[in-house]
Parts: sequence; C-alpha cells; structure tokens
Amino acid sequence: MSNAKDIKYHGRILQVAVPCPLRRVFDYLPPVDYSEAPLQIQPGIRVLIPFGNRQVIGILTKVLSGSRLSKNKLKPVISVLDSEPLFTPAIFKILSWGANYYQHPIGEVFATALPSKLRSGNSLKADIIGWKVSTSISDSDRESLGRAYKQKALLEFIEAAEEGKGPATNDGCLAAGFSQQLLAQLHKKHFIERQTYAVSKSKPFNPIVVTADKVPDLNDEQCVAVAAVIDKLSGFCCFLLDGVTGSGKTEVYMRVMHEQLSIGKQCLVLVPEIGLTPQITARFAKRFACSVVSLHSGLSDTERLSSWDRARDGNAGIIIGTRSAIFTPMANPGLIIVDEEHDNSFKQQDGFRYSARDLAVMRAREENICVILGSATPSLESLHNARQKKFEYLQLTTRAGTANPPTMEVVDISHESLVEGFSAQLLYKIQQHLVANNQVLVFINRRGFAPILNCQSCGWISECENCVAQLTVHANPPSMRCHHCGTIRQLSKFCPECKSKDLTTIGIGTQKVERFLRERFSSTEVLRIDRDSTRSKFKFTEMLQKIERGEPCILVGTQMLAKGHHFPNITLVAILDADAGLFSADFRGQEQMAQTIIQVAGRAGRAERAGEVIIQSRHSTHAALQRLINAPYSEFANLLLAERKTAAMPPYSYLCLIRAEAADLASAHSFLIRAATITDEMCEVQELPVERLGPLPAPMEKRNRRFRVHLLLKSSNRGALQDLLRQLCGRMETLKHPRALRWGIDVDPQDLI
Repeated sequence: MSNAKDIKYHGRILQVAVPCPLRRVFDYLPPVDYSEAPLQIQPGIRVLIPFGNRQVIGILTKVLSGSRLSKNKLKPVISVLDSEPLFTPAIFKILSWGANYYQHPIGEVFATALPSKLRSGNSLKADIIGWKVSTSISDSDRESLGRAYKQKALLEFIEAAEEGKGPATNDGCLAAGFSQQLLAQLHKKHFIERQTYAVSKSKPFNPIVVTADKVPDLNDEQCVAVAAVIDKLSGFCCFLLDGVTGSGKTEVYMRVMHEQLSIGKQCLVLVPEIGLTPQITARFAKRFACSVVSLHSGLSDTERLSSWDRARDGNAGIIIGTRSAIFTPMANPGLIIVDEEHDNSFKQQDGFRYSARDLAVMRAREENICVILGSATPSLESLHNARQKKFEYLQLTTRAGTANPPTMEVVDISHESLVEGFSAQLLYKIQQHLVANNQVLVFINRRGFAPILNCQSCGWISECENCVAQLTVHANPPSMRCHHCGTIRQLSKFCPECKSKDLTTIGIGTQKVERFLRERFSSTEVLRIDRDSTRSKFKFTEMLQKIERGEPCILVGTQMLAKGHHFPNITLVAILDADAGLFSADFRGQEQMAQTIIQVAGRAGRAERAGEVIIQSRHSTHAALQRLINAPYSEFANLLLAERKTAAMPPYSYLCLIRAEAADLASAHSFLIRAATITDEMCEVQELPVERLGPLPAPMEKRNRRFRVHLLLKSSNRGALQDLLRQLCGRMETLKHPRALRWGIDVDPQDLI
C-alpha cells in the first residue's frame, strides 16, 4: 500500500469504477471544459472515459485531491453523463460492500446494478412505450370482435387510459389483468398502435392506496404476524415468516405493505421466477391504487428503464422483480419482501455471484427499514439465524380459510413394473380425480422426452462432446440436446458405433410423460409446463388462463410449477421420482429435495376441495423421506441442521469456492495448485483458521468444451475467510496463466456441481 508521501496533488481527481475484470478503481482528471460548464460531479454519476483504445462508461466512486500517478499519466474524463447520482446513498454503499464481500471487480458490480440502456449511455429519462387506439378504427371494426370479450375490454381500457392521466403501458395492461397475447392480437388487427410518450420527472404516488372492496379476514396466526411486523416498522428488523403452503403469507405481506404505502413509503417485493411476476403484479394492482411496476429479464430494455426510473423517482409505490431488482433505487423505501426466500434463483450463478436474499437484509439494515423473508420451507441458513435471534421468527402453521393440508402417501416402486414411470396405483388415483372434475399435477424435474438414447446392440449412449453429460432426447422437434451447453444435434437413426438401428430411450422426461398421458387419458387436456414449452412470450400466460378456468386437466411440469402458484382446482399432485435428492453429490441435496417436494405438494387442495399427494420412490423407507412426510418441515430441518453441525458445514461454517476452467484440465489444475500454495502460506504465517479442500476436478468436470477445477475454502470464522480472500485475490491476479483460462470466486456458493 502507498503512504501519504506517494500521493501527488494536482487538483481534483475523479476515481472511476470501470466495468472490467480488474479489482480496482482508476484515476482521471475532470473534463477539460469543466470550468466553463460547471457540473455537479459527485459519486454515483456516470462518466464517459478513455480506457485503453476504447471509450467506456464508468461510475464515479470518489472525488479526491491527489493521485499516486503523475499528472502527465492521467487522462481527463471525456464527459459527465448525469447531473445527479443514479444510486441512492444506501444502494451505493451496498454495491461497494457487495464488491468487497463477494470479491468481485467493483466496476462490474456497478454495471450489474444498472439497466442496460444506462450501461450503454442512454439518458435517464427514457421515453415510455405505450399503446393507443388506432385513429382508423371504425364501429364496424369494433363489432367484428364479436364475442372476444377480453379483447373488447382491453380496447376500452386503452381508450380510458388515453382519456385519463397517462398512457396505457405494457405494465399497466398486465397489472389490469390483460396478457401480452391480447395486446399482440389487437395490434395484429391494427386496432391499437404503439405510442412513444416523452416523460419528465414523475411525481410520488398518492398514498391513498386501498381499493379492494373486501379483504379476507385474518386468522389468529396471521393477526399475530401482522401485529409483530407493524410494531417494528419504524426501524430495521428482519422477520422470517415460516408459513405452510396456503397459509396466507401474501395476505400478511399486503397488510404490512398497506401500513407503509398509506404514509407514502415504497415496497420492494422479490420473487424467484419471472413466471410469478405478472400474477403477483395483477394481485397487488387489484388491491392497491398506487402504481405497481415490475422488473425482470422478460421486459424490453425500454420498459425496464422506465420501471427502474419510476421506482427511483418515488412514482411507483410497489416494485416487483426477480433477483436483480434488489439494486433498484427507491426514493422513499419502506419495506422489502423476499418471497420464497429459500429458492436458489436468488443466488446469481455467474459474473457477480451475489445473493439477493442476503443483500436484501443488508439493504434493509442500511436503509433502516424492515425486511420479511417468507417461505413454507425456509433455508437452513435463515432458520439458524432465527434461532440465533438474528431474525424475528414468525410462524403460520395452518392453511388460511377452509382449506386443509393435503394427505401425503409414499408409493414403493422398487419392485413394481411401471408404465412410462407410472405405477398402477397412481394411474388409478389420476383417473379418480379426473372423474370428479378436478385437476391433476404431475411433477417430474426433467425436461425433454428421455434423458438417454441407448443402443441395444453395443451399449452406446448418446453423450455431449462438449460436456460430461448425456444428450437428452427431445420429441418436439426431434433432436438430441445438452441442457448444460445448449448443443443441439439431429436425432440419431442408427448407432454411430455399430450402425445398428436398435436404438431405444432410457428414462422419462416431461415430453414422454405428456405423450403417454395424452394417450392414456385422451378425453382430458394435458398441459406441459417447462422451459421448452413456455419459450413463447405468451404461451405460459395462455396455459395459466386455461388452468384458471377450472376445467379438468392434467398439468405436467418441472420446478416452474412449484413456486408460489395458486391453482385452487388441483386436488392431486403426483411426484414421479423423489429419489434424486436423497443421494446427491451436493451437501444441500436433501434440503433442496425436501423444499421441492413440499412446495409441489402445496399446490394440492388450496381451496375447499381436499388435496392428495402421491410420491413414488424406490427408497420409500429412507429416514429422510419418512421424516419429511410424517412430520413438519421444521423437524426435517432439525435433522439436517444436526448433520450440518457435525460435519461443520453451513450454516455452522462459511464456504468460498474458487473455480478455474480452461480448454485442458492440466492448465486449470496447475493454476489452482499455485493458488492453493499461496493460501497455505498465508494461513500458516497469519494463523488464519481456514481449511482448504482441493483443488479437484469439479463433479461435472467438463462443460461447454472447458474443463473445470474447484478449490474449496472453509472456515468457522467469516472474518478470517474474508481477510484471506482479500489478499488471495490480489495475489491470484498476478499469476500468469493461458489467455483462455478463466477463474472466479463464489462466496457462500449454492451450487458445488
């Protein structure tokens, strides 16, 4: 480190965070015309700078009076892009903290927190893209809609918006209960057209917020939970709301949100899946009169910037978004809610590997507001924090209203002959529920038609040449695909090894299950909901509308259906294979298995009709599975916590995973060997209590043509681990390695595969 004698004083110096792999900031001089055009230069604004042979946009982090560089080595900023900081002081501080804690380059951290249009230099006040009724539309055109009542209603909504105070934006239409598909249909018929609206600084929302004619009554547990949160709304407090599926956690959220919205405070709600955003947006918009905006990757860049800006100005009372929405500035923050807080989707798995749940707690502390973490299956880390009195613990143990918890039964299939993955007992149960005009959910967490294509003559198995993984067979369109690197190959008609045509599939995926159920229950509609079937922007919404109509149908789906959906007509949930998590290579495997099973099971019997859950397993007597179905989740969590404590694994220790990947295994392994040597030296000299495991090839050794090696660091002392990482990252940056080698650090990793 440099001392004061190294500093050279030559006027104002701007320290800029540049989006690049280097873990440091860079010194620049103010713009050449600074004295002629005074600007408010303060931390948090964007500046255009020369960087190497490029011009890039960085974030000003500090204004200093000196630099370690001589003046002739400093370049001036080309231009200042903002007249005021883009980030609130709290967000700025959280981003700086996140860069240090997660050991990630600060320039990339700031870039992650900005909408893409701001990263590329657009002005903050982007135009709003909305809809207006075409001037050419006639009365006969309107009559041609016939019985298309939803299209008529949307047309009237857009007209009313034009006559009112503002444009009918995409978010506004979605919040009113209309779908993107309806907008597309009217646009295709030339009944509506896109309109660009120039915007000025928006006004804060009106705190008169309650619009619902009738709100549901709270049960005793909900009343206790609401009162506990409201009692501490004046400052920071973190609540863990542990409520069984269907217990009314969302109603608790809304009662607390009402308290803050009614005094002009904004509420940020994080959800794990994009698919949940339109539903929860519509629900909140129906309940509250204030502006509700959403932030997720399904929006266009313009829509995302508009929502971000309205939150920053205070115009949006409720902000709903996925992981990255945690960085959204709020003019008047009042409450943060993390729904399904246990979900792995809240952990970023590449680039800046932050946990949105953990940053939500840090942000609430910094902004002196409350944060609620809600789940029916809380993470072990959150349960541990609650038991250590770091979080306030609230429980909802019964379902809201008249709904009762579903009955759960494990079917032993170890000695049974299955029909495309279904036992005779399960097929009989499905038939019963369909005859009773109910809906059935079949859960299998495996996309595609079948996971393996096999030659019966020589034993060949289709494998991805880029990964250590089998190619999954897809029926529509016919192909073989790798779900890790995206490779797509034509479906083989003969074995490439022995030229035999005796090829068969092994195992089942959602497509095979869908085909079988269509044939078996031909008079019932079968809806497959997975990443492949919902790639279309409107397909998922269309299928949800079919489900909500309540007609008998069978849903076949993956984890997309396990997260927060309310389907009151589903009375049977069938889990085809519960065994994958029992013997996972990841120490979190059983925890994630339990969370998935309970979340999926929670889709059954959410209204007046009784629910039933059938779980097929080849290890039906396994202690973990039996504990899961015969006792509350809390008892299962206690069992896992005891195992974690014995093994000194999180939450009783802290992990950091250092990954290296290269075109050959030796390069990646050699690089981490040198990192391991440095680690050992520092731990010995500084007596740091950090344990090193590896380097070893990753469980998935090759992915997307690159070999992967892991080095795992573990310590019971978070501070000691952070001290080591700060020094280690600096040393690793100086290590020479092949240009194609990439390495990264994952603090508090959720994925060890």
